[in-house]
Amino acid sequence: MKAFLGCDEDVMHVDASGSRVVVKTVQAEGLTLTVRGKPLFRLGAKYYCELNQANTYLAVEQSTFTVFHFARTEPILRYDFIRKPKGDVPSAHINMHTESAALIAAMEDAGRNRRTQRRRTADSPLRAAQLHLPLGGPRFRPALEDVLEMLVVELAIDCASRWRESLREGRSLWRDTQLRAAVADNTSAAVEALEELGFVVNWPKLPDERPDLRKDKIEQF
Repeated sequence: MKAFLGCDEDVMHVDASGSRVVVKTVQAEGLTLTVRGKPLFRLGAKYYCELNQANTYLAVEQSTFTVFHFARTEPILRYDFIRKPKGDVPSAHINMHTESAALIAAMEDAGRNRRTQRRRTADSPLRAAQLHLPLGGPRFRPALEDVLEMLVVELAIDCASRWRESLREGRSLWRDTQLRAAVADNTSAAVEALEELGFVVNWPKLPDERPDLRKDKIEQF
């Protein structure tokens, strides 16, 4: 993040004092982002991490990226990831906090299931932010670098001259990690892809010692 912004001070804080590791923006209300030196936006980022089942690396249990206009408390948009979501909420999703007459009309005319019934019977009026738009599930969800690039390209926030290089490096590391996890989820598909490229893949152990198939991680909504 410091390389992206071109600053020397820390903008993220790591708290490893408890049973989980929490990484979040130093400023509780979110990182201040400027346009031509003027504070105009805020970005909140928070990760809750715990050791995976094998105790080999930290797994993200929950993460949130929230973009605000500087003078408002209502977010513009919010990216959420919940490793073990409850009910029918997508594990990785975005909430848009921008109202649209067409979108509200669509929500009013929606069919009937548990979620639409809850919205209709709630005391509050229908709002666009009540929709959860899925974003690729646990493995293929956006990274913080994707949110930062959107802020540069779409809102032209101030950043370092080499911002693209810093984001590409972070995004490459993130996608490598996710690719390794996706391979572990579905080794058969990984083997097929490698063999199509001309590789010869051998498994020296007994067939019943192959890793369990975890396609649910890829198929998760």
